[in-house]
Amino acid sequence: MIGQLFRKWFGLPLDPCAACEILSTQLAASERERKELLTRLLDKDKSEPPSKEFEQIKPVGVQHIPWRVRQQMLEESDREKARLMRAKSEEMKPAIEELEKELGLKEEAQ
Repeated sequence: MIGQLFRKWFGLPLDPCAACEILSTQLAASERERKELLTRLLDKDKSEPPSKEFEQIKPVGVQHIPWRVRQQMLEESDREKARLMRAKSEEMKPAIEELEKELGLKEEAQ
């Protein structure tokens, strides 16, 4: 304490303690990071032009579909799926029969 007083009176440099040295390095690092983040945020606004996504966005409206209409839509989609499955099975029937003949399963079934 007295040594620090003499150093202060005579204008000699003070010896920083270890804790002060650690705090000053941490403060310098945090200042550097803060400045870097600030420049990145400010440069980001300058480099990117405003997007036009807001013009393309449409508000979401309430879409209430009555149960009868929904039921008809589901039935129609089920009919379409069934039609496609029948068409696919008819298309695959010759290939299946040929494969059964090769494996000998057709003869066993009869």
